[in-house]
Formats: sequence, C-alpha cells, structure tokens
Amino acid sequence: MSSIIEVAIPVPLNKTFDYLSSQEVVVGMRVKVPFGRKKVIGIVLAQKNKSIFDKLKSVEEVLDDVAILDASILDFLSWSTNYYHHPIGEVISTALPRNLRIGKKAVITKMNRLPIKTSDPNFKTTDEQQLAIDKISASLNEYHGFLLHGVTGSGKTEVYLRIAQTILDQGKQILVLVPEIGLTPQMIAHFESRLKTNIVSIHSQRNETQKLDAYLMAKDAIAGVVLGTRSAIFTPMPNLGLIIIDEEHDSSFKQQSGFRYCARDLCFVRAKQANVPVILGTATPSLEILKNVIDKKITRLTLTKRAGNAILPKVNLINMRAEAGNVLSVMLIAKMKQYLSNGKQVMLFINRRGYAPIYFCTQCGWKSECGHCDSSMIYHRHINRLKCHHCNNEKIPEQTCPDCGEQSLEVLGYGTQRLEETLSSYFANTPIIRIDRDTTRRKKSFEQHLEKINSGDPCIIVGTQMLAKGHDFSNLAMVGILDIDGGLLSSNFRATEYLAQLLIQVSGRAGRNEQQGEVAIQTRYIEHPIFNYVLSNRYTQFASTLLKQRAQAKMPPFSHQALICANAKVKQNAQDFLQEMVSLLKSFNINSVEIWGPTANVIEKKSNYYYFNLYLQSVDRKSLHQMLSTLSQYTNTLTLKNKVRWYLDVDPIE
Repeated sequence: MSSIIEVAIPVPLNKTFDYLSSQEVVVGMRVKVPFGRKKVIGIVLAQKNKSIFDKLKSVEEVLDDVAILDASILDFLSWSTNYYHHPIGEVISTALPRNLRIGKKAVITKMNRLPIKTSDPNFKTTDEQQLAIDKISASLNEYHGFLLHGVTGSGKTEVYLRIAQTILDQGKQILVLVPEIGLTPQMIAHFESRLKTNIVSIHSQRNETQKLDAYLMAKDAIAGVVLGTRSAIFTPMPNLGLIIIDEEHDSSFKQQSGFRYCARDLCFVRAKQANVPVILGTATPSLEILKNVIDKKITRLTLTKRAGNAILPKVNLINMRAEAGNVLSVMLIAKMKQYLSNGKQVMLFINRRGYAPIYFCTQCGWKSECGHCDSSMIYHRHINRLKCHHCNNEKIPEQTCPDCGEQSLEVLGYGTQRLEETLSSYFANTPIIRIDRDTTRRKKSFEQHLEKINSGDPCIIVGTQMLAKGHDFSNLAMVGILDIDGGLLSSNFRATEYLAQLLIQVSGRAGRNEQQGEVAIQTRYIEHPIFNYVLSNRYTQFASTLLKQRAQAKMPPFSHQALICANAKVKQNAQDFLQEMVSLLKSFNINSVEIWGPTANVIEKKSNYYYFNLYLQSVDRKSLHQMLSTLSQYTNTLTLKNKVRWYLDVDPIE
C-alpha cells in the first residue's frame, strides 16, 4: 500500500509537494521524484494521511537507507527558511553537498586519518586567558553566548583549544567557522597539533568527494571537529557540544547570492536549539554583537594583552598630500629598507587587485568603461587586458583614444600588480610575494605563498583583504596600509565601522613576537577622528561613538532592515516593479515599517541588467517579518513579476 509523503524540492517556490511512495521512507531521506518533465532529488519532510490534491505522482526511487538529515538539522533549516523568507527546497539544497544533491550514494570514500602527532602546550595560559576559559567552562552544558574580545595576537586560539579539549573529553563535537578559506589551513594546523580527533574541513576549495566525506564523517559523529567557512553552519553534527566563530565581525559570514543567510547569526540559533555555548572571537567586534553585550544577551570576555612578551605595534600616520600621486611615500620606503636590512618581513596592504583601476586619455579625459556595467575597466598588465571585476568582461586595451584619436592613453591609480612592479624598482634583490584573488586561483597556491612567508626569510608581502584576517606571521615586523581614503568618503553607513575594523586587523599582523612592530598608514585625511582611535588602539570607544550615532538615527543594530532588489534589462521595468511592490506593501497597513525607495543601486547597471533597491526598516523585528510573510502570499498578484528578476535580503549588509 502506498503512503503519502511531503517532499521539499529545490525550486524557487514557497511550497512543498506531495507524492505517493510504495516503499517505506522516513523523514530526512532523499527521494527521486518526477517534477514537470524532469526528475529531481527532494527531501522527505513528513508523512501524511491525506493530501489536498486528488492525483499524486509516485516516487521513482528512494536513495537512502537512513535519513540523511536528522530532526534537529531539519528544525534548524526550517527556522532559517522562515526567518529569511526563502523557499525550503532551496534552503535544504544549500545545506547539502553537491554529490548528495545530484543523487550520489551517501558513502564515505576516504576516511580522514587522526592527527599523526599531538602535544600538550609547554606554556601556561595568561590570567586573562584562564579567566575566559573558566567562565566558558562553567556554561559548557547550556546555551550561552560569549564574545571573546581580544587584541590581535592575544591568544584567542589558545582559549578555543583548551575549551575544545574539554568538549572532546565529554564525547561531543565542535563546529569552528572562519571567514576565509585562507584561514582554514592555519587553524587546522593549530587544532591537529593539539587535539587527538578526526578533524575535517568544509569549504569551496575542497573537491566534491572531499566535501561529501567531511559531511558524512560529521553526520556519523566520526569527526570530532568540523572546521569551515560559512556553509559549514549547515553540517549535521549529532553530538554538537560547542560552536566557535573566529573573526565574527567579518562580512564574509554573510552569503551574498541565492539564499542570503548570515552564518554568524545562525550560529546563535543552532547553539540555542542544541543547548550548547557559542564563542565569538575578534579584536574588533561588530556593532551588532556589542549591542547584544549591552543588552546582556551575551557575555563579553576580554584579552587586553598580547600573548607571551609581545606588545602591540606603534602606529604612525603619513600625510600623502605632499606626495603628488606617488603610491609609496619617501618615509614609508625608508622604513621598509630599515626593517628589511634587519632581516625582517614587511607587508603592504592595498585593497585593489589588478594593475591600475583607470585606463584613460591624458588629452580629452576619456576613460575605458565596461559596456555591460557602470564601472571602469581594470588594467591587468601581465595579460595585457582590461577586465571588469563585476561581469568578468575583458578586452585588449585601445592603442589610440576612441574619442580624440590621440595616442595619449595611460593608467591611473594602483592595484596589487602595479604596486608589485613599483616595489621591484626600489627593492630589486628582495623577494615580493603578492597575494590576491589572481595569484591564489590555483588549488594550494595560497598555502604555498603562506609557506614561503612562514619560512621567516626577509620579503615584502603585497596583498588585499585576504591578508587582513587572523594570519600569524612571526617575522613580520612592519605593515604599510595604502590607499584607504575611499573608506572615509563612502556613502555606506557601515563604512567607518568596516574601515576601523580593517585598519586594526591589518595593523595586528605586525610584531607578533617579542620585538615591537610598526604600522604606517598613508592618508590625505590625517585629521579624521577615526585615526585617533586606531593610533591608540581604542576600538571599543570608537564603536561606542558609532553605536550612539546609530541609536540616534534609528539605524541597525537599533532597527531591522530588509532589502528587496529588482533587476531587469529594461530599466523602467525594474523601477515600475518596485513601485508596484510599494503599493502592495502599503496596502498591508503595517505602519511601524518604513518603506524607502525605489532607488538605483550604487552600481546601477551590472551585466546589462539595471538594479534598483527597496529598503524596509522597523525598530520592531516582528512587524518587519509580518510584512515579509504577508508579501510572500501576494507576490503572484504583481503584474510585472515575469519581466524582472528580484530577491529578498533580510538583514542586508550592503
């Protein structure tokens, strides 16, 4: 006899589908079912006595012997679906490795080996570290949030490791999230050197077989530690005992396409459902987390001193107004020579890859722009191409100006490539290691770069934001920060928060051993108040002033936002669709929600589509979500819905 089952299918529809099954199935299993003209893989969500539909199609194949998703992870995914107002089938699809999504067998191909050699630490924890360990240890069997607020180099990882060992001794599992793939090898090395357990990593540079193996080892409780980037938050862990989020302030924890979740925020939900503690480590806490501390929702633990005998670096400002377009000031070059001659390493941070951001005509002012986007083409000299970093369009540079016909085309500004070339003229005999998205595309290339740096040999490291987070380079004595003035002039209300975090994080890479390091920040705005806080390492005070400003303006984290973005090849369609959406939202009569827009996106045109935004904001989170839930019931009434692409982003960061 056939039974009726409810199945979630990965389609952009806010509903599930009923099927008949002649085989015995349980909730959480994968099934292959007919859907339209296709066969798709779905997840069984429930068994039902009856369906509102008369004619039901039958399941073609049951793919699992046991549930691939247990009740706890399904509850977590269901909560995520409701909060982010995203279709359940797509949310579940995001949570599964690709091999499970396409119907491959759920079997482990290659078991991770236990660490070859582990050792106990040969040093004592500092008083501050021990206090943090004791406070967290008192709440190991209950839900509690801890902000581990430690200056760069204060030994937050040591606190993680000591707590992790206690959790493992209880036979439980640990989930560790890091913001960037580049931090996973370093963190895994720390954990493998100390913890005698299977440690698996989950991130986009693992191949599909490795991802599936890691997922199943976690699901079967073979792995004691799961370490990964944001998507690892969805890994099933039946014996979950602790969640750690390293560099919690980092915007990389927010997914910016498809299902737009924030892994940091979801950690609290998952920890609460599992009744386990969550530790958030950072030197520069986000304003959202600091507000939770003020509201006594989480406990703040501080590490005010660097571990060992290391001291914080001295920070200097270099006024660039007199440097007439030079990327490197005379003072910075002199400082670099001094440190390199003493056998030390120097790092230069510039948050722009490519050779130069502008290719222009010196006669008439023409500049090369992308034909598909509202953005300049970036010159990449090593391949002699102009590339758009938004749509990946590329072309050979013009030889003569298209407007005036003169052969007067030059580049303006600096990216990592041009900086590397400029450095070669000043430091001909010094190795230069450039780390950006272009030099780390190949598998293991990032690890190879880090290996050279960790050898300790004198070198100049040139990098983008990839280098700002959590890396510990023992012989790095000096950091130069270039071209950051754009962050002071941004229209994004979060820009100064992000810039302060970036400056302190990048500065924190310097002088992490017994000798004091140095940081030089080049700017044309040395009077800006942000530098007073950065120079004296007073991030908390700076964050407090930002919180007061946000409270007065009723901006996040003192209010809650949602973004509705529409894009279309016909500009008017995107605007008109959102105007229609405004009329619909106003008809709900939820007056506590403000509606702003539609307004053009900062970059209005990308890949031949015009982008327009609508912002919803309310100090009452329930009212905002009530409006979004009501909206989902009426989107089919929007007459222009088939002429645009649109998405909803709850708690946007852009």
